[in-house]
Amino acid sequence: MRRLKMMHYYQDPAHCAVASCACVANYYDSKIDYEYTKKIAYSKISKKVIDEGLDSGEICLLLNKLGFNKVILVSSVFDVFDYEWEDYGKKKMLYNLEESMKKKKNKEERNETKSIYKWYKQKEYRNKIIIDYNFGKYIRKYLNKRKPVIITFNWTMLFKFPKEDEKGNTDIANGIPQEHAVVANGYDEKGVWIVDSHHKYYKYKRKKYRRGFYKISWENLMTTIGEGDVIFPDNYNN
Repeated sequence: MRRLKMMHYYQDPAHCAVASCACVANYYDSKIDYEYTKKIAYSKISKKVIDEGLDSGEICLLLNKLGFNKVILVSSVFDVFDYEWEDYGKKKMLYNLEESMKKKKNKEERNETKSIYKWYKQKEYRNKIIIDYNFGKYIRKYLNKRKPVIITFNWTMLFKFPKEDEKGNTDIANGIPQEHAVVANGYDEKGVWIVDSHHKYYKYKRKKYRRGFYKISWENLMTTIGEGDVIFPDNYNN
């Protein structure tokens, strides 16, 4: 398919999700840009959270606040969901998210579950959760409708960076992989076209990614999404 024509932004540190949301919103409304999106994120979520990076629930919430009346989260994140829940309706899903949130011992997992619960319980939006790992099917479906898609993947793995600690220092033994949010704006039989707001970071052997527009093969994308998410902003109300 022909790639969607999209505005490209360069993100502040840890703001890949904000830039991705701005990119998608601008596709529907040219008055929305990165600075406006950051302002909405700071006021509707929190400055501290934004500057630490958004998880998937917070990305979905930001998209709602930008004007998308329906946001679909396709996820296979076992830190939050379980395949026993895949056929649950909204009421039962919310109940299980709330109960799981109360019982989680890991703070990061608890916070991630809490943000998804907070987003999903909003009554004024027609949001949806799909527990599945067949990401390619959904990506093709929405791009075929000429609608851009937000993807989160293992950034450390895809670009083969060393693991880092919380301060950004290389820590092979105890470092953790970083998640990155980008926008998919097209595909063909070989791969998916990506709009990446972190493009100025790519240097030397990664310089082919420096423009911020590149293709990831289907095999590499599915591997690096792993237990990740694909987010579909829909029903924009301008």
